[in-house]
Amino acid sequence: MMIVRTASVDELPQIEAMYAAIVDVMQNTPLDVWWQMGSHPSHEMLMDAASDGNLLVAVDDGHDDADDTAARTANPVLGACILNGVQGVDYGIIDWGVPCDDAEVNVLHLLGVSPAARGRGVGRAIIDKASAMATERGMKSLRLDTFDNNAPAIALYRSCGFTDHGVHEIHVGRGLIHASHLMEMDLR
Repeated sequence: MMIVRTASVDELPQIEAMYAAIVDVMQNTPLDVWWQMGSHPSHEMLMDAASDGNLLVAVDDGHDDADDTAARTANPVLGACILNGVQGVDYGIIDWGVPCDDAEVNVLHLLGVSPAARGRGVGRAIIDKASAMATERGMKSLRLDTFDNNAPAIALYRSCGFTDHGVHEIHVGRGLIHASHLMEMDLR
């Protein structure tokens, strides 16, 4: 059984190992999204997100006793993402479809699925949980950006109800620019 929930700081080693496996599989392939362990994602980024309750994790588990730290850290991590209000530096270049203030926007970052868990609906389950959490927080819009070469992610986001606002050259960190889809889910 798969469960998607907020991650604890204790789970960071397993989550970081999952992201490292994703980076290893994607690097120098047509699906490479330029993630680099230690930079994007970084330990500090994931630690801050976990500490703030903004790191979501999908685990394969027959039970989920939140009081049992040993059981939680033993769960194999299937996927993860960060959900917060931090919009990309270039998010202001388009007119988003949902009229709202920045305080009414959550952004999905670093959605990743373990290479061993692909094809099991992990990405969709994480998106469902993230949109539910954003709605519970009173958000009107859930936004993200994804590289134009990441066809599987683009198809997933569209199938989950995101509106694709087109491809734009955006700053993606470390001084790099890449053509990326800006996408939005209406949470109203």
